[in-house]
Amino acid sequence: MMTARASNLLTGAVLLVVSLLWCWGVVETIPGADDGSRLGARGFPLGLGILLGVLSLVLLVQGLLTQIDGESAEEEADSTGTRTELWAVLSTVALLCGYALLLEYVGFIIATVLIVVIAIGPVLQVWRPKLILFTSLGLSLGVYVIFGKLLGVYLPYGKLINLAF
Repeated sequence: MMTARASNLLTGAVLLVVSLLWCWGVVETIPGADDGSRLGARGFPLGLGILLGVLSLVLLVQGLLTQIDGESAEEEADSTGTRTELWAVLSTVALLCGYALLLEYVGFIIATVLIVVIAIGPVLQVWRPKLILFTSLGLSLGVYVIFGKLLGVYLPYGKLINLAF
């Protein structure tokens, strides 16, 4: 069983590498602004990469500063916690893969509603119909209006169901 200190160090190191690769990829592939400003289209993705790098450094520092003596109690974690963590990771990966597949065929709005319903109901084990309905519809339509309509970001319409407003 991995201790919290080792987990923080490993996660921080992996995320720092991902952050560095992300920032490098953004700088190499996304062109800068033509109007003389410094960032242009690469500003937001580069900012996210830098934020990930800062947060991974915080995690690394936290792992380095954790007292080794106080971890003997943490090392005796029960198997229920491990199974819960494994379920959370596997269900998240499955939901993201399913979301990517659904986006192509049913479009952004329907795919987002379905994935949020699955995430709240079966994955989180919350069975409150009003919460599921309002959260899934509110999130889907809210993101569509903000990004699709106000900011002009392309959101897929879908091949099977073309729900375009």
